[in-house]
This record gives sequence, C-alpha cells and structure tokens, in this order.
Amino acid sequence: MNRIQKHVFSGLLLLAISAFTLFQFLLNYDIKLEILMSQHPVTLYRIEMWFGGKCIGVSPQGRVETMFCNPRDKQYFQFLPGGELVFGDVRNIYGNSYHDNDSSGKCVKEGTLGLELGDCIVALKFHLPPNSSFLYSQPSPHKCLSPVNITSEGLIPKLFPINHDPVTLTSCDQDASRITLYKEAEFQEDRKYLKLPLPASNPECDFPGCGINPPLPPASLVRTTDRCIVLSTCITLLTKTARRPLLVLRMIDSIRKFEKYRDIPVVVYDDGIGPHSEEIMKKIAEYPNLRYVIGEERDIGISQGRNLGLQLVRTKYFLLLDDDNLFLPSTNLEMLVEILDTTDASLVGGRYSNQMDFSALLKFDYMTVKMTNKTLPQLRTHNKKGGCRSANDTIPTFPQCMRCEVTANNFLAKTRDVIEVGGWSKELKAQEHLDLFVRLKAARKKVVYCPSHQVANVKPFYNSAMQVKGYHSLRHGKSKQMRILFSNRWNVVHRYDYEEVL
Repeated sequence: MNRIQKHVFSGLLLLAISAFTLFQFLLNYDIKLEILMSQHPVTLYRIEMWFGGKCIGVSPQGRVETMFCNPRDKQYFQFLPGGELVFGDVRNIYGNSYHDNDSSGKCVKEGTLGLELGDCIVALKFHLPPNSSFLYSQPSPHKCLSPVNITSEGLIPKLFPINHDPVTLTSCDQDASRITLYKEAEFQEDRKYLKLPLPASNPECDFPGCGINPPLPPASLVRTTDRCIVLSTCITLLTKTARRPLLVLRMIDSIRKFEKYRDIPVVVYDDGIGPHSEEIMKKIAEYPNLRYVIGEERDIGISQGRNLGLQLVRTKYFLLLDDDNLFLPSTNLEMLVEILDTTDASLVGGRYSNQMDFSALLKFDYMTVKMTNKTLPQLRTHNKKGGCRSANDTIPTFPQCMRCEVTANNFLAKTRDVIEVGGWSKELKAQEHLDLFVRLKAARKKVVYCPSHQVANVKPFYNSAMQVKGYHSLRHGKSKQMRILFSNRWNVVHRYDYEEVL
C-alpha cells in the first residue's frame, strides 16, 4: 500500500469512527430522552398570544408562525424537562401515537427568519417562571417568544398578529409577547363548538364556524308540571357593575315601583376593591332582597363578574340587566316566564325602549376583499333593521314573539342552560354578549325575542354622582383588543351587519 492509499484509508477510518460516535451520541440522547419522558407525565399545551388571540402553530414547511386557534388542527406543544419545546407529542419519536405529519416530535430551533422545527439536539431551551405570562429563552432571560413584523429596522414584536406571521425571540414586550397556556384537553372543551360537523361539500362555508350555521326551528310547546307561580321563587335578577352602586340602587328602585316585582331577589357583582362609603353601604343594606358582592380584584371584566354572580343564583331562571337599566310599565316578566315554562326555549329577550332593535340572526361565511380579491372568513349579524322581526318566525301561543339568535342585554334565561354552555367567556372583558349567543346557538339552545317586553337604558351624565371616574376608559378602553379576541376565538377576520333576510 503506497503513501496516498494509506492517507485515504486513514481518512475513511477516521470518518467512520466519527460517524459511529455521532450515532452513539444521538442514540444515547434518545435513550436519555425516553427515560426522562417515562418519568414525567405528558402534558400538551396550546400557546395563545394573550393580546391578539392567535395561537402558535407550525406551517407545512416547518416554520413556527401565528394562526387561528383551531381545535381541528394540531397546534399543541410539549415542554421537555430540559426546556426544549416539542411540536406535537414527543411520543411520536418512539412511534407510539399522533402520527399525522412528519413534524411531530420535532423541537423548536432558530431559523433564518424566525423559529422553525428541527432535531431536538439543536433545539432552543425555554423557561416559563411560575405565575409568569412570558416564555423566556435560556440562557437569555430578556428574550421572549413573540410574533413579529419584519421591518428594515429589524424584527419588531407584533401586537395584533395575523395568520402566518413569523414567530421568533425578541426583546420581551409587555403585551405583544404575553401568552396564555391552555392544556390541550381544556382547550378542546373551551372551543368544542368549532368542531361541529361542517356542511357537506360547501365551498362557500368550509371553515370551523360554518358548523354553527344551521338554524334552529322556533321554540315549540312542551308539557310540564314545574310552573312558576310566585315570581320571587323562580327568578333572580343578575347585574354586573363596576363601582356604580348608585346606578344599581336606582335600578332596584325602579323595580320596587311595581308591587308584583318587589320581592324578586337581586344579585350584584361589583369588581372594585374595598367597600364603598359608609353612607352608600347603609343604603345598600336597606334592600333586604339585594345581595351586593364586592370582589377582591379590580377590573376582572364583565364576563367573569357575571359568571361569579351566576354562581350565586339559586333560582331556575335569571334576569340579566345592566346597571343602568330601569323597569317600565312595558316590562313583562310574566310573559317571559310563561314562555320558558311552556316551551323548549332556553332564553327569551326583549328590547330597550329608547334604542335600536338589537335582535339578530347569525351567519358564518366568507367576505371578498375587493382590492385584493381575497376571501376571508367572517361572522355576520342581521340586525340593521331588527333581524328577528324581519324573519317573523313566531312562537306557538305567543304571536308577538319570534325565533331569534341574539337579543339585547335584557333577557330571562334558564340558569342551567347558560351554565351548561360555560356562561360568559372570561377572556372577553367586552364583546362578551355576542359570544354567549354564538355558543347558545352552537349548543342548539333556542332563543326567543319578544319586542313588547321592554326596559329603559338610561346612562348617567358624565359628571353625575352615579358615574364613576374613569368608567368609560374601563368599559371601552379595551374594545379594539376584545373585538379582535372575539374574532380570533371564532376563527373569523371580521364581524359585520347585513340587511338581507336569511
């Protein structure tokens, strides 16, 4: 063997030894990983961007990006004990389950223009401190997982990401980098109504919300012996307020003007901190049927406040009103009770005497953007001219009432049925109203609208003693964020009103 042959042979031998060493290292890594995972239960998580409501997922090309949180899609991750973030279920590495694409079991690593999937041996490591809402990189504690805009100045955290925005590590932004972790089982339960069967072969509506579209028939009569005889034993009035006790007392005074309604119990949840003045607390104590609960947190939102109040309801029905509502001679609780007592309706609502008709029908479909000719998913509500009155699907024995899918915040509902659909979505501090009605329709709960039942909506003057300082900012300051959260929750881009009758 000449000198050249010896050098070639030595090089090939060294290459073979290196390959074998690497193989042994990777094999030992997988064995160690398998041992670690056998010692830790498998918990799968959805990662939702807290401010914009988009989820972190993976494109078919393996890029980590933002997308609608869709329970039909695999968007879940798992944290390994070493801090690696695995897409799908790490058990895919060992051929156990969840084999629905080649990305399963791969880890998040740095890519060219953002994060992407790759071998776990070169994966990034992440850290989520207890009670934290930020997913930090290790060992760089000042960088967080964030959706970004790619600009000439670099990668900028994006507050309201759209579908397919890249995700990478950036300086931690107080809002844009904030996340919410959902365990997969909890997420599936929370978004179960996006998994209803879709219309067969309907390209005009083939996204998750379309399964909610089929209309329910009008409420029908049912036989029952459980009739409400004394209103105060079957109705509780439920109101959420934000440090506006004088408005609540004004509302109760309007109820007490009607002898037949004087004894109805009232539950109020006030999400301020600490008691009101001694004078106001004395006034509250003068109403024996009023249970006024002051929360321990400030600004928990309308949804969570109503949910906490609903937990205190002990009657089969509850009447939802806002704190600035007033009873009128046209308020007709007897009719609402009669409908819930004798039909299969879950909720019957009325209207505000001094506002537009908020009754509506719901429809998920696509919109076409003229400038780009793109089609985007949307939710439309037919309420410009009183959608339910236009459709005029009346209820047996109640010709003045009709089938509906959305009413104003002036309704009587079966307590059990609203609890069954989860009450109000706690992440929505506004836009919670339509969200509840979408879930009622998805759960096949019938809604009735009776425009002859009315209450007044009388807002206090800006400088009135009944108005709390900063209320407008508290109530409406997050409106844009809540609209976007609502839209992303239902996998749509927009919500529109439309005028044609379904």
